[in-house]
Amino acid sequence: MYTEKDQQELTEAFVKAARAAFLSLQETTKEHFFYYVFVFDEGLHPYISAWSYEALEQSIVEQQITEEDKRWWKWDCSDSPYAVYGYDEFFCEVSELLDRRADVLSDDELYGMEWDIRVHALEEAMKRLDESGLFGTKEERNHVVINVELAPPDGSEYNRALRLNSHSDVLSEYLETCEEPETD
Repeated sequence: MYTEKDQQELTEAFVKAARAAFLSLQETTKEHFFYYVFVFDEGLHPYISAWSYEALEQSIVEQQITEEDKRWWKWDCSDSPYAVYGYDEFFCEVSELLDRRADVLSDDELYGMEWDIRVHALEEAMKRLDESGLFGTKEERNHVVINVELAPPDGSEYNRALRLNSHSDVLSEYLETCEEPETD
């Protein structure tokens, strides 16, 4: 149905939009980010989220997060003040592309094969952005977690995180909050 060229177009659209959004976020806030994520849900249009140490501390105070809940709050992409950051500004082309792709598919195809294609393209986009140095390099990168998360989570986030990040203390901390991966 879709060619390799179509898949490349999709991945490149994700890279372009996410790069612009993440760069804008970094430049606008001047904060210290430790978590960058693409979020993909049943709406089938991905968006970004991120957490910085500064935003996390402010959020913990404002939301009165208990000591017990801080561990998972730190990695909750939907509660970040930067969830869906820059969507209207940077994701118009992506949205149009995804709508065109969806127009020719049945619901079964859309939530089956196309779902998997989009998740794979999102992971590839994050990998390319990482290789470009967007999330830091060398030691700086060891203090950052990147991923593609599904909402609701299905356990696949765990293995994607392992593929997208080098082993580090911050990655281990993140993995403790992930859904358990499905085993065969």
